Amino acid sequence: MRSDKRTIMMVIGAVLLMGGVIAWLLSSKPTAGTVKKAKETDPHQVIGSTIEENKDGRKVWSLTVESMVYDRKAQIDHMKGIKGTFYDEDGSTMTVTADEGDVDVKTKSVILTKNPKGTTSTNGTVTADKITWNNEKQIVIAEGHARLTKDDVVATGGKATFNVPMEHATLEQDAHVQKGDF
Repeated sequence: MRSDKRTIMMVIGAVLLMGGVIAWLLSSKPTAGTVKKAKETDPHQVIGSTIEENKDGRKVWSLTVESMVYDRKAQIDHMKGIKGTFYDEDGSTMTVTADEGDVDVKTKSVILTKNPKGTTSTNGTVTADKITWNNEKQIVIAEGHARLTKDDVVATGGKATFNVPMEHATLEQDAHVQKGDF
């Protein structure tokens, strides 16, 4: 009889423990990162997050950021420590990095503003003062000291507009293209 009571008490204890764990899990709210609020007037800052844009079941871009602050009034996410990828419909990609940048919440366009760099899966690179992913047109725009390289071609200018695989590029403002030995 005594072992039956002990077994019943162990079962009741296990059920209570499992119920407590389940209640704790259900009361927790998942986040994409750690939310921190510095001052009552400061916006929320998310630490360590990944954001992405999908269109018609296809990934358009994905960014991992060290920190992000949402500006509700301007509808912009301000980001720091950015690593990400822009995807083309043909399957080619451009891996990007930048110290700082923004995402326009309305248009889903990405603007990389501090030390932006990009490398394509088709053997291309881009550097500029600012690199923008125009989400509507699905193109990349490099502005300010734009430098594109692909295979044995180097193109420079004040502004360059191109697709992710760098098959088509338009250069503006003091454009130069050199093929072969640099």
